[in-house]
Amino acid sequence: MLKILGLKKQYKKNEVLTDVNLSVKKGEVKALIGINGAGKSTLLEIVSGVKSADSGQIFVNDIDIFDKKARYLVKKILGYMPQTFGLFHDLTVEENLKYLCAIYNIDDTKQRVEELLELCYLTKKRKVLSRNLSGGYKQLLNLAGALVHSPKLLILDEPTSSMDPIFRKDFWKIIKKCNKEGMTILLITHHIEELLECDTFACLANGKIVFDDKVKLFKEKGFIDVDQIIAKFGGER
Repeated sequence: MLKILGLKKQYKKNEVLTDVNLSVKKGEVKALIGINGAGKSTLLEIVSGVKSADSGQIFVNDIDIFDKKARYLVKKILGYMPQTFGLFHDLTVEENLKYLCAIYNIDDTKQRVEELLELCYLTKKRKVLSRNLSGGYKQLLNLAGALVHSPKLLILDEPTSSMDPIFRKDFWKIIKKCNKEGMTILLITHHIEELLECDTFACLANGKIVFDDKVKLFKEKGFIDVDQIIAKFGGER
């Protein structure tokens, strides 16, 4: 579903991504870990088209995302949820979803909005202005926005960073449901309990992927803490 080859990105003299090679199989849930400043968010922003790369290749469902003629095809199959709230504070929950449905030319807007409200535990918040939502509900709305067009690949940048344990549990119920229905998911996390819900995980350090393995195998090796994993494979903080 996703293949990244030799990806490089530099900000002035700071080379953030030096040679990233990473793949995510269809139907897989993959976690990306690493210390703050390792370039994880930059990597996801490049995959999602928010930022450009200096060199390298990225294919989503065998489509070259750097091919301008094919970019609209990628947008149809890729959903991106940024770490910070990216929707409109002056619109209600329902209005934000209706707006996004219009952007993606969803045929039955009313039905899709109702589906998303129910899926993301937002039905009771439908008439609430986004600015008045708690951090947890804002992230649920952020997720609903990324799911509007039923993407095949969902990219999540530290999606539960502002969530308490109850919201986090609900969030993962949604992720599991989407994955069960065939959605491929790549996310950044610092929580061991979230990593354990994934099929595979990769560690980004020094501009490269330094470790990539199945979660099941990692559990058998006895690493039970994200900091331990990062210290072993990605350098200490």
